[in-house]
Amino acid sequence: MKRLFEKAVCLALVFVFLGGCAAMGENVYYGKDSGAEWYRAMLKDGIMSTGNNLRLKRVIERAQAGEHVTVAAIGGSITEGAGAADYQECYAVRFFRGFAARYGVNKNVHLVNAGVGGTGSTFGLMRYQRDIVDRVKDVDEDGLPDLVVIEFAVNDWQEPTKHRCYESLVKTVLEQPNEPAVILLFAVFKTGFNLQDEIRKIGETYDLMMVSVKDAAFSHVGKEWQEKEFFYDEYHPTSMGHAIMADCLLAAVDAAAAKETDAQDIALDVAPAYGIDFMGFRTVYGEGEYPGVTLERGGFAHDDVGSYKNLPVGRVCGKNFCHQQADGNEPLRLTFTFRKLLIAWRATNDSQYGEAEILVDGKVKRTLKGGSGNWGQSEVILLWDAKEAAEHTLEIRMAEGSERKRFTITAIGYAE
Repeated sequence: MKRLFEKAVCLALVFVFLGGCAAMGENVYYGKDSGAEWYRAMLKDGIMSTGNNLRLKRVIERAQAGEHVTVAAIGGSITEGAGAADYQECYAVRFFRGFAARYGVNKNVHLVNAGVGGTGSTFGLMRYQRDIVDRVKDVDEDGLPDLVVIEFAVNDWQEPTKHRCYESLVKTVLEQPNEPAVILLFAVFKTGFNLQDEIRKIGETYDLMMVSVKDAAFSHVGKEWQEKEFFYDEYHPTSMGHAIMADCLLAAVDAAAAKETDAQDIALDVAPAYGIDFMGFRTVYGEGEYPGVTLERGGFAHDDVGSYKNLPVGRVCGKNFCHQQADGNEPLRLTFTFRKLLIAWRATNDSQYGEAEILVDGKVKRTLKGGSGNWGQSEVILLWDAKEAAEHTLEIRMAEGSERKRFTITAIGYAE
C-alpha cells in the first residue's frame, strides 16, 4: 500500500507539472501549432547541431542558482525585430523570455539585443564591444554576455571579408573569460535564400549549436501556413514567423540541455574555417579618445543623429563623423598603425548626400557614393587587408562637386 501511495503521489506531481506547463502556454513554445506532432518534428528538423553543451549547461546551472545571466543577440533587422507587430513579439525577446521561464529565478535573466537593420557581420564585429559588452554592464556587473545568438546568415551576401569577420566575431565571443555559450542562428528570406551552407563550416569548426529556420520552417510555408502568415515581406518574418524562430532556438536549447554533459570544453586551438585575422578589432567612433590614434576631424566635425537606430534601445553605434553642407573641405585624417581596415558609412539615395574619397598615404583607394537601392543603412568596405601592420595616414574627403553635400562615416574599424 505504501508503494502504491508513493506511485500515486508521483503520478499526481507529474500531471501537475504537465498541467502547469500547458497553463504557462507561451513559456513552453510560442507557435500557434506548437502542440501538433508535425510542429515538434519541424522543430527537430531545425536543430542543425546541438554542439558541445558544456558551456550551455554551465549557463543554465548559473541561471537556476539565481546568478545574473545575460542573453545577447546580434544580427541584422530580423534580430532588431523587423516584421513583428511589436518589439515584444520578436524572436530575440521571445527566446529570452522562454529561456528565463525555463531556467531563471526571480528575473535574474537579462536580454541585450544588438540587432541593426541592413548590416552584416563586418559591422557586427565593429560594434560588438560597444553594443553588447558595454551594455551588459547596465544589467550585470561582470560586463560580459553569457549566451550569445549570432544571426547574419541573410545579411552577409557579398560581405567583403568572405566570412573572416564572422568567424573572428565568433571566436572573439568564445574567448571571453567567462566562457559564454554561442548559438549560430540561420534565418531565411521568402525566396529560401540564406548562407547557412557556408557559415555552418564555422559552427562545425568550433562544435557550436546551430539552428536553421530554413531547415525547420521553410518547407511548411504554403502548406501548414500561408506565405503571408510567415513572411511579413521579402526579407522579414511576421510575428508568427518570429515566434517560430524563437521556438526553434528553444527546442535546440532543450535538446542540448537534455543530453549528457560533454566532458571537455570546445577546442579553440583549431585551424579556422575561413580566418580569424580580424580578431582584436578596435573601432573608432566620433567621440572618445583612442590611444595610438592621431585624429583630426577636419570638415567631418558634426554628428549625423539619423544614423543609426535600433528599435528597442534607440540610437546605437555612438557618435559619427558627419560632413554637412556648410563645412569646409578639410579631410577627416587619422594616423595610426593597422593591417586591416574597415570603413562603415551611411549609404543613402538622399540627394543631400554626396561622394567621398578615401585615401591611404595620399593615394585615393575608394570613392563612396549612395544611390538607388540605398536607404540610409551602414555599408562597410574592406579598405586594407595586409598581413603585416604598419603606420599609415587615412584621409576621407568630399569628392569634387560634393563639397556642399553631406556625408557620414559611421565608424572606422582596424586591427593592428
